[in-house]
Amino acid sequence: MPSKHVCLVTKYPVDACIAQCDSTGSVLRGNLLCNHFIPQMTDNSDLEIVDRVLAGEVDAFSVIISRYQDKIFRYVYSQVNSYDEAVDLTQEILVVVFESLRSFRREAKLYTWIFSIMVNFCKNYRKKRRRFNTVPLESATGGYEIQIPDTRHDPEKELVDSDSLRIVKEELFQLPDDYKEILILRDIEGLPYNDISSILGIHLSNVKVRIHRGREMLRRRLKERGLI
Repeated sequence: MPSKHVCLVTKYPVDACIAQCDSTGSVLRGNLLCNHFIPQMTDNSDLEIVDRVLAGEVDAFSVIISRYQDKIFRYVYSQVNSYDEAVDLTQEILVVVFESLRSFRREAKLYTWIFSIMVNFCKNYRKKRRRFNTVPLESATGGYEIQIPDTRHDPEKELVDSDSLRIVKEELFQLPDDYKEILILRDIEGLPYNDISSILGIHLSNVKVRIHRGREMLRRRLKERGLI
């Protein structure tokens, strides 16, 4: 589902804003992808939902799904570059989150914990390099199924509507995995450096260096394509 949030700079929906970034000067400032408006994470509310799920109100997990499935999907799609495959893998990651919820340590933010699961899942998937079968979101022990409505827009049909967006997306996907994933977490999802450090399990200084190198690498690629 396209984001309802509007970029404060371009006045476009956030999902479409990236197509306009070159015309607003974002690329020249080094902010290669749109992060003009980042919704606030709801830590307290997240913990309340976790408590409800663990207390047996499993329907409440649908709130977590609604909050994070699009973020997970965007990241997964960047890793596999296949819409249908990304839908399947997003469901599998949500299965892992649901099954692992009791292991969530509350000193961490829920979204950093979820993103850590997501990143590790994708790393393992890339190593296996095989297509996973579709897995329904259900508890292996309780048999409870949560439906995930497939209401996301198809990036191939809706997001790639301009040459500038298509080029940025193509070149981002061509970056080495370490740089691609960190630019997605920082410049698309807008995560703070400290949270990225926790998610990827690397030192804060390495986060900053990797982001800088990734942006420079992407900038050179975009310059070669004539975008900047």
